[in-house]
Amino acid sequence: MQPIPKVHRLLPAVVAVLICLVTPSLGQPSQDQLAVVNAVAITGQDVEQEVALIAADIQLRNLMWTRQQITGISNQILETIIDRELLYQRAQLRNIKIRSRWIERALMDLKAKVGSTEAFDAYLKSIGFSEEQLRERIQKGLIVKRLLHREVIRQIKVSEAEMQAFFSRHPEFFIHKDQARVRQIFVAFPQAGDVSARGDALLRIQSIQERLRQGMDFAALALEYSEDPSKARGGDLGYLERTQMIPSFAEAAFALQPGEISDIVESRIGYHLIKMVDRIPTSQMAYRNARSKIERTLRRNKEKAAAADYLAKLKNQATIKR
Repeated sequence: MQPIPKVHRLLPAVVAVLICLVTPSLGQPSQDQLAVVNAVAITGQDVEQEVALIAADIQLRNLMWTRQQITGISNQILETIIDRELLYQRAQLRNIKIRSRWIERALMDLKAKVGSTEAFDAYLKSIGFSEEQLRERIQKGLIVKRLLHREVIRQIKVSEAEMQAFFSRHPEFFIHKDQARVRQIFVAFPQAGDVSARGDALLRIQSIQERLRQGMDFAALALEYSEDPSKARGGDLGYLERTQMIPSFAEAAFALQPGEISDIVESRIGYHLIKMVDRIPTSQMAYRNARSKIERTLRRNKEKAAAADYLAKLKNQATIKR
């Protein structure tokens, strides 16, 4: 079971509104109210609806968190709802509108992600919404997204000097590690038990090795005899770092020079013959190649910090009772 991260990683108070699918509709004041944000009540039902939306989103991503675990962070979920309501109220004061086609496009994207019509109906049932209610929530999310773009994000600038300074301070982020492009011929054996089957596998790989010694083409033998999906490419595994390989395979592969073929290598899954095709040594990335990545990173960090500051100012001006 994967551990539950903090709710800001699941549905960040600011970034979650950019998803445009999880902006809750808040109830009227009642005995069940958990908070009041500028006279708008947030109820236990709102938190339950949010939990249902988070659970549905996690299921769409094929993650392993349970609804019970999500419910366990309900206090953080409540804070997320409060933050989002503040942003939506601000958007209303700014009279921010969005086009209906943007809502329909977001809804169609969600339907495509969910799958069939039956799957979408099941999705709606799991979150307790009608399609019209979901459309309304998408609308609210898009309105808040536009607010943040207008008042926060479009103001963000990243200078050339900042990018160059980041590159200089963090050279470890811009290293191309040693990579090897290899081909393999693979013969599998049972991981436990059948000694006879393991012996048969060894005989097969030894027979292939003998053909290589006679001068036969490695790629052609891989295509004919290898028991790995890479056989369709003549055993070509592409460029891999050492950590992307099984340890015994990596040790043998990186000991080779381009053009050389290994002896038989045993791993926990079978026997391998490895041919080194090409080798790229560890190198430092040039600034011009790293520039776009640095700009995205710095911009994202600035946007998060600016949005958090913007939200903090709204909170200072608001009346919030928990």
